[in-house]
Amino acid sequence: MKSRNMRKKAGALAVVLVCSTFLGACSSPLAAIISKPVFKVGSESCSQEDAKAILMNYQKEYSNLYGIDMWEHDYGQEQSLEEYIKNLTLAQMAQVYTLDVIASEKEVTLSEDEQKKVSEAAKTYRDGLDDTEREYIGLSEKQTEKLFERYVLAEKLYETLKTEVNQEVSDDEARVMKLKQIYTTDQTKAQTYLAQLQGGTDFETLAQTANEADSVDINVNRTTFSDDVSEKLFALTDGGITDVIEIDGGYYIFYCSSAFDAELTDAHKKDVLEKRMSDAVTNTYAEYMNQLSSKENQDVWSSVTVDTSLKLDSASFMEVYQQYFSAEQQ
Repeated sequence: MKSRNMRKKAGALAVVLVCSTFLGACSSPLAAIISKPVFKVGSESCSQEDAKAILMNYQKEYSNLYGIDMWEHDYGQEQSLEEYIKNLTLAQMAQVYTLDVIASEKEVTLSEDEQKKVSEAAKTYRDGLDDTEREYIGLSEKQTEKLFERYVLAEKLYETLKTEVNQEVSDDEARVMKLKQIYTTDQTKAQTYLAQLQGGTDFETLAQTANEADSVDINVNRTTFSDDVSEKLFALTDGGITDVIEIDGGYYIFYCSSAFDAELTDAHKKDVLEKRMSDAVTNTYAEYMNQLSSKENQDVWSSVTVDTSLKLDSASFMEVYQQYFSAEQQ
């Protein structure tokens, strides 16, 4: 991958030298915009061709989603639909390119089988485009393969980072409690209810008439409420009752039906692990973003527009990607 990047840089440098020496027209503002990438992350540059492929992907997705020509309507929003999908495109591309930089540093590469699928996917995608779409995007065969390679590599790194996380989840970390609640927006009423409970009133009976929430019985894990509220709830034992707890302007009293539900806890372990793995990837991504220099060429990106004349009958980039690299195909 590094050698391929070096060849790209060398080729770009050669073009610049030729233009500056022999072709004065190459220094025009238009030529400058055409030659510039949309953005750079570290040593990686996102070409306009790459960005247009993903932009057209979102264009088709949103056109299909609403079933009408969204581009011809003014919905009174500050941000147009074109601006919206351009922002989506830029955000996704920046993430993919950053993950590729991390993959290179961590020496995560594609297998021979994955590289073969990349070539097949690129051919399927390009063959499916009509002439107008192909001209709009401007991707060469090698560029198309490289774009698919970037996405596969980014996903492979994502999965690699997740597997590096400790897979063991303790019962306490995943613990799910069964609680009963009395909720009211009136603080005075909440204090009255608490006094009645402390005087021996049955919680369930009082909750049936006093609770203003949709349900009395709820399940709670360690992320259901804020840390300070969770600390109070998870200190309860079976049959325990909290004081009045204010949450977002409302007032709650909780009764502990079960401090530990084994079945719900086991089921919740998967969610805890997924979040742990997702957080690990997010943290790694954030660390690298802070270290890497990045630059967006706003003049270049502003010059890229959605072509509403495209028929969009062919498969989008992500549709082809899913065809070759979805979980079912692995």
